[in-house]
Amino acid sequence: MSLLVLNEDELRQTVTLPEAITAVESAFTALAENRLHRPGHFTLDMPEGKSKVEVEGSYLSQIPYYIIRVNSSFHQAYQLDLPSPSGLTLVFEANSGHPIALLVDNGYISQLRAGAAGALAARYLANPTLNRVAVIGSGRQAYIQLKSLMMDRSIGLVSVWGRSPLHVDSYARRMVEDHDLNIEIAPSPEAAVRLADLVITATSSQEPLLKADWLKPGVHINAVGSNHPDKQELHVDVLQRAEVIIADKLDQGMAAGEIHHALNAGVITPQQIQGELGDLIKGKIPGRTHPDQITVADLTGVEVQDTVIATLAMEKALFLGLGQRVESPLL
Repeated sequence: MSLLVLNEDELRQTVTLPEAITAVESAFTALAENRLHRPGHFTLDMPEGKSKVEVEGSYLSQIPYYIIRVNSSFHQAYQLDLPSPSGLTLVFEANSGHPIALLVDNGYISQLRAGAAGALAARYLANPTLNRVAVIGSGRQAYIQLKSLMMDRSIGLVSVWGRSPLHVDSYARRMVEDHDLNIEIAPSPEAAVRLADLVITATSSQEPLLKADWLKPGVHINAVGSNHPDKQELHVDVLQRAEVIIADKLDQGMAAGEIHHALNAGVITPQQIQGELGDLIKGKIPGRTHPDQITVADLTGVEVQDTVIATLAMEKALFLGLGQRVESPLL
């Protein structure tokens, strides 16, 4: 047998954002149907370089593949002219265990699935009209979150804030050039979110950036940056004020997300969390029931999303003739 090897450029030619959103929606449905097998993951912290490596695996029943994924984030990589986030995905045949594809995506699959999850959370929780969207953050995840949202919704004005004025300016220019958006740079997080109908937080902050009294009634918040116990973007009073709280994966949110911090602070109880996004998509639980409700989606990332996007990318690459075949006597 041979191993299909795909690089990031080739992967970007395979899966479109609308396809990713559709695939991730099906993945959340499968999660709600208990068809996901996940042994968990482990994190290798590299304290000398303020870096980490995360390894996870997952298998989705009724799909003929399982995956093993490695995500690395090395903050000193830019000194070597390398991307800070990097990663790869190994795809195996579920009936034999043979590796059939290696996707060297440099974190692109994770970006794509996180953007798709954000778009879905907005679809099922945000009010229909988005006159103003606030984006807190100006990195790659902030870009893919807003771009994914635009696949699903019309947006009047975007207000963006980030710690680095240079990065925020580059972000705003790129969004205008790529999508002809009406966008402004806010002087503070408070100014960005005050009038927002939807807020996206996509940072690596370890301190809260948003407070509850800055939010107007009816706002929806997609919190995507807090995927580790040390990270936090929302003050706990945001979840205390929220009337609908949804997690992509509840056990992860309780261990590492914004939900984790609110529970630890004692401002909410587990009973105040409505449930998981997959259950909301399946119609098992209610979401927003009134336009003035404040809603929060705590999106920490679920392996099932990587599984469906990686396998879709591999199958489309085979159809398009992309990638290289590596022959091995061991395969």
